[in-house]
Amino acid sequence: MTAERFSARYDVGLEHDRLYEKALAEFRFLVVDPRTRLASLLAYLEEQLPRGRPDYVKVLFLEAVARLLGKEWMSDTCDFIDVTIGTARLQEIVQCLSRPYRDGNGDLSAPHALILTPAGEQHTLMPHMIGLLFDTLGWNRRIVEPSEHKGRNFAPSVDRADVACIGWSNIRLAGEFESLVHDIRRQRQDRQLPLIVGGAGALNSIDLLVSLGIDCICDSVYSAVKICQNYCELQRIGQPSRQAGGTALVTPSGIDWLTQ
Repeated sequence: MTAERFSARYDVGLEHDRLYEKALAEFRFLVVDPRTRLASLLAYLEEQLPRGRPDYVKVLFLEAVARLLGKEWMSDTCDFIDVTIGTARLQEIVQCLSRPYRDGNGDLSAPHALILTPAGEQHTLMPHMIGLLFDTLGWNRRIVEPSEHKGRNFAPSVDRADVACIGWSNIRLAGEFESLVHDIRRQRQDRQLPLIVGGAGALNSIDLLVSLGIDCICDSVYSAVKICQNYCELQRIGQPSRQAGGTALVTPSGIDWLTQ
């Protein structure tokens, strides 16, 4: 439903796109070098990436760099210091890029995404990256830190959300993840809130997620946001039909309106 906004090649990641091969290698080298200034990294994103691309492509580029670091760590071709410096720098870049969107006046009619991690989760780069991706696509979004799960802002944040995205990387936090899911659903007893989950912990716990009724499991920020976009678009086109007592059916030839 959002084909006009996305290119199919983004599904597999920019590291598989020859157009970005040189830039990814250069940026990966810069991001782990402690001598590289943040201003230089931001300038690289503005000046060295292919021109004429939407803003969200920068987010997908940063995600690809993070994945490259992760693969190098798993293959033992980079050390702990490289990964620590690289992920800290990437998170700093994400926060800088997010600031203009967060400081501006958001569109109150835009869909709202709730982004969470279970208590004890220390891998927070991807939740912040998905927040930036939502920013670039005109969504409202809120990242709720684990320390806020029991606070007074948790309930209104859940009530306001159109979708909820949970990042779960540490497999040992299965109990905390399950508790978070139950807290969200307890707050939204009035209607179903789509739960979209990603991260290493999620990808290694498919049976648990199925038993909890998780709506979708994703392996990238792009796929997570695309699914959220599709869901909200289907909700939008289905509303007039539901008000008229019918159903909106998506078919290969378009949208059919069925009356009851």
